[in-house]
Amino acid sequence: MGKLLQFPVRNEATRLVEELKIQEGEIQLCLDDLQYLNDHIVDLTTEYEMMLKRLCELQGIKLPEEYNFD
Repeated sequence: MGKLLQFPVRNEATRLVEELKIQEGEIQLCLDDLQYLNDHIVDLTTEYEMMLKRLCELQGIKLPEEYNFD
């Protein structure tokens, strides 16, 4: 009689490993999104500080030392 081929049995551990890999990918996507948002916030804050400094110069307002953006 011929050889019997053993097919792998998909057990709970195998399923969990596959699901963990999917979760890992989702987490990485979220971390990438967070990095992008953080960079964008830094850029916006820098622009805001420059505009505020210029507005104060135009209006003759001296900002307190804790708001020194230089």
